Amino acid sequence: MGNSESFLGGFLARGLTHIGYGIYFTTSRLMGIDLGANGGGALGGTMAGFIHGELMPQLSPEESAKTITDLERMRDFEMEKNQISRIELKKPGLLGTGHIVITPKEGKPEKITLRHRIAYDRLMTLTQAFSPELVRSS
Repeated sequence: MGNSESFLGGFLARGLTHIGYGIYFTTSRLMGIDLGANGGGALGGTMAGFIHGELMPQLSPEESAKTITDLERMRDFEMEKNQISRIELKKPGLLGTGHIVITPKEGKPEKITLRHRIAYDRLMTLTQAFSPELVRSS
């Protein structure tokens, strides 16, 4: 991790692929976190997987580095910002689900199901902070 990387934000949700799945962003990459497979105890009592109870907390450099290290231990996948060709968000409808698809410049895309509008809204906020030029939404 470079010294210039810092934690942007993220959350866990029932509204994602399955309970205990989360998406977290730093200034240089995004990570999918699977608490079920990778032991979420490290996030402690974080409400909805928020760090300091916020979607996008202001962390000291030390807290930011520790948070990123904790997340790295639980990651299901990660992609560097410069390896991503686009991030597509589809809003969940009344009956159907939505999704976020992270498409790398090389390799297979990561698709995460969004079951709730709030997950979509949070991801719009986070992806706009992460890299607005990569984001397409519908």
